Order: sequence, then C-alpha cells, then structure tokens
Amino acid sequence: MRRVYLEQEDGKRPHLAGDGRCDSPGFNAQYCHYTFMLDDTKEILHTELVQSTEATSSGAMEPLGFRRGMTELLDLGLDVEVMTTDRSSSIRKIMREQYLNIQHEFDIWHTAKGFWNKILTKGEKKDTAILLAWTRSVVNHMWYSCATSKGDIEALQNRWKSITHHVCNEHEWRDDDGKQHRCDHPPLTAQDQRMRMWIDKDSVALQALSSLVLNERLLKDLNQMALFKHTGPLENFHSALLKYLPKRQYHGMRERCHLAILDHNENIVKRKQATTVTGEARFKQVYCKKSKQWILKKVFTPHTTQFVGDLIERVLESRRNPNIKFKTPTTSLALPQPASPPNIAPVPKPSKETAKALFQSHF
Repeated sequence: MRRVYLEQEDGKRPHLAGDGRCDSPGFNAQYCHYTFMLDDTKEILHTELVQSTEATSSGAMEPLGFRRGMTELLDLGLDVEVMTTDRSSSIRKIMREQYLNIQHEFDIWHTAKGFWNKILTKGEKKDTAILLAWTRSVVNHMWYSCATSKGDIEALQNRWKSITHHVCNEHEWRDDDGKQHRCDHPPLTAQDQRMRMWIDKDSVALQALSSLVLNERLLKDLNQMALFKHTGPLENFHSALLKYLPKRQYHGMRERCHLAILDHNENIVKRKQATTVTGEARFKQVYCKKSKQWILKKVFTPHTTQFVGDLIERVLESRRNPNIKFKTPTTSLALPQPASPPNIAPVPKPSKETAKALFQSHF
C-alpha cells in the first residue's frame, strides 16, 4: 500500500473503490475478503479478511471489513477524496456517520445489473412484455446518463428521466415548469422509426417502466453516481482470485489472497492491448449467452508472473541473511495453521445432559 500511495501525484487526493467477496453465497458465509482498489490505476491497495465469528452475522462481515480497511488506510496517511461502494445500507451509514469529509459514490455496475433484473421481472406479464425489447436500451441509457453528467447532478437527473419520453417516440417535450427538453441523439430516420417497438403513452407497460425509472430511492441514489464510478475491475479481481483461493479453501487464506493481489497489480499495469503486425489493435469475437449476440472483446498481451521469481529471490536472500532471526526453523516447511475460530453462538453451550432433558421431538 505504501508504494502505491507514494506514487500519487502531488496535490491529488486518491479515489478508491471497495467491494467484498464471501466464500459462499447466501447467509452462511464463513469468511469475507473486503478489497480496496485505486480508481485511476486499478491497483489493489489493501484487503481485509473477516470471519463470521468476528461479526454478528454473515451479512455483517462486509461492513466490518470496510470499517477496518478504512481505518487502516487513513491511519497510514492516505487522504481519500472519493470512496465508491455498492448501495449497501450498512456501508452507507458508516460513511454518513464516520467519514463526512469523504465523498461517497455508488457503483453504477451493481445498480445497472439490479435494474436489468427489475425490468425483466416487470416484463413477465402479457401487458408489459414489450419492456423486454427495451431492457438493453434502458440499461445502456443509465450508463450513458452517468458517464456524460461529469458531476452535474441536475443534468444526470434530466437525462435519466428522458427515457420515459424516448420509448414513446417523443423526443421533444416540456416539463411541468414549462422548460423545453429534447433527447441527446440526432433526429431519427424513417427507417429508425419503423425498426423500433414504441410504447404507447397510455399503456400499462409505460406505467410499469415509469415506476422503475422514477423510483424515489433510485433518483436519490443517482445523485451519488454523477462521477461515473464503478467496481467492475474489482469484480474481475474477485474472479481471478479463484485461481489462488478457491471458495471453501480455508488454509493460508490471507497469504493466497496476497499472492493474487501481487499477480493483479503486476498485470494491471503492464498488460496492454495486443496489436497486429501492422500496428492495429486486436479484438476477438465472443458469443454472449445473456444477450444472445456476438460481441467484441479486446485481446491483451500475455499474462506474466514475474512477481513469483522476485518473491522467491527475496525469500532466499532473507534466509541467507544472518542478521534476520526467524521464529520458524529453516528446516520446517509447514505453515502455522490458524487457531480454530470460536463458536458463533451468542450463548454458552449447555451440557449434553441438559440438552437431552430439554429435547422434544416434533413427532
């Protein structure tokens, strides 16, 4: 963390993104890694490992990891300007009460993903089935609205609400205050008009879409998305983390995660998009099962693991240094195993005789 921090430009306060990754879905997770990433370089800055026994529940592990990580980073002297997380109510409360001097932004990636699922749910009925044809366009419009706002909350709100007019083939309108508005796209051709499945203004489908677009909580949260921040690169890191730390792998969790971070930081900086002999950027076509379309993906230069050789060399140098004393003998290759975690139950376990006396069968 110290190396990355010292490389920050003078006078520039860093922007961070954070997200948690549990070892299993649902509410029975035992461990959670909460990771902090620099928004500009995408380098991993810090990670926290939390056990469920340290928190009140599995769901409370992520806020605990976030609080610990923020305390560690701030104690090391990092002057954070913007912190980007998902819309977790627990983390939102922590930021509101403990870190008022840090701007809290919400992740557009998680919001757009959840909004996609809500439109699909609304489109399950016969009267609203036409929404399925507009799902991708509406979600793309959310990304576009946040990406082009450049911190202007009012522009973001107006641009986002305009989708309720666009889907009805209405591209110029007046609001309740009489102010004129229009869509950002150029005038549609006659062919564009025919290719679209426009929604009737008095239809049930438009009412269903408007209830999602104009949702009060969503509109309020959009105010914290005007800087267009997202944690997509962190999700990519969590996917690559499985190479070093598969889920349900409990031995050496902290060390395995640190190896994954070294791997990520080395390649996120060095790997560039590959080029052809003539210097053109390389792409590959991949079929997306979700969208049922062929999409282009960038082809990058080969993945490297130079950090492994450097790490081994530094370990050997430390072992050869007579001035360094190790607690573990040189002849022992076994890593010390962590102590068994205490029971998560909030009350002490009764004796087996007491439990038998209170036992009652449902039958």
